[in-house]
Amino acid sequence: MIHHIVMFKLSDTENRALKEHNKRELKKRLEALPPKIDVIRSMEVGINVKESPRAFDVVLVSTFDNLDDLETYRVHPAHQEVVSYVGQIREQTASVDYEM
Repeated sequence: MIHHIVMFKLSDTENRALKEHNKRELKKRLEALPPKIDVIRSMEVGINVKESPRAFDVVLVSTFDNLDDLETYRVHPAHQEVVSYVGQIREQTASVDYEM
């Protein structure tokens, strides 16, 4: 089983409501992926609830049967649409993939 974790730090904006909207929109778009991409075994998306200078804003925790399935997810057109959206709103991302 491959665990895929991605953390997103969204761009700071003077409009706090816009940043909050972007967090919710990213969560919604990520959570819409499992019905479209059958290799996703599980997916959780969380929005950070504790402000800290080192905190990220949104986290994705997902699992796949193997690395080939993770690659299928990575290149899937529905996932690439989300990647494109993230490119417009993110400041930084960090990820880790590990096997259990």
